[in-house]
Amino acid sequence: MRSVRIWFTKKDTAKYISHLDLTRCMIRAFRRTDIPLWYTEGFNPHPHLVFGLSLPLGVEGECEILDIRLSDESYPNEKVISELNRVTVPGIKFLRIAEPEYKPLFITSGLYEMKLFSNDGSNIKDDILNKIESENILIHKKTKKGEIKEINVSEHLTEFDIIKSEDNELHFSFILPAGNDFTINPILFKDALLENFSQENICWSIKRNRLLLKDGKEFR
Repeated sequence: MRSVRIWFTKKDTAKYISHLDLTRCMIRAFRRTDIPLWYTEGFNPHPHLVFGLSLPLGVEGECEILDIRLSDESYPNEKVISELNRVTVPGIKFLRIAEPEYKPLFITSGLYEMKLFSNDGSNIKDDILNKIESENILIHKKTKKGEIKEINVSEHLTEFDIIKSEDNELHFSFILPAGNDFTINPILFKDALLENFSQENICWSIKRNRLLLKDGKEFR
C-alpha cells in the first residue's frame, strides 16, 4: 500500500459541486479507471479518500488536494493522473501527484483572488478600498456550538494586494484563515465589502490559489 497526494482544479461549473457530491464524483471517476485504489477492510469497505480542505460553494480552486492509497505500489504516478483526466468532468483537472509532506490538519490559511465588477457602472473601488482601510469589516459566523459570533475580518486579513483597480472594477488577492480550527468564508468577506451596494448589479468571482501552513509556506 502506498499513500499519494493529488492536486486538482475545481473551476467553472464544477465550483457549484458540493463537497459531498465531489466525493461521489471522485469515487465514480476512480471506478472508471484501472487505478488500484485501496479500500478499507471490514463489513462495509470503502475507498480511502481524504480531501485537503473543502471549498465554499461557488468558490473556484486552483490547488485542491486529494489523498488516496494505492494497493499496488508499482502503479505509476503519471498513469494515475492520465487515467483520472481521461474520465474527469468539466472544471476538474488533475495536475500532479506526489507523496504527502504534511497532514491536512496543518493547513491554517488560504491565498485567494477576488474580482468585483459593477455592471451598472457604479464606482465600487473607492467604497471597498475605504472599507479595507477602516479595518472594520464585520461578519457573523456560526460557531461549532451553534452560536452566532461577530468577527472583524480585518483582524485576520493579511497580504492584501491590488491586482487591478478601476472605478467599476476591483481585482485583488488576500490571505484568510482556512483550517480545521478556524476558517473565514471568503464569500462572507465579499458580502461585507458589498453591503452598500445592490449585489444584483455586481459580478464577482473568488478563487483559492494556495493552501498555506502556519509559517506561510505552501501546503504540500
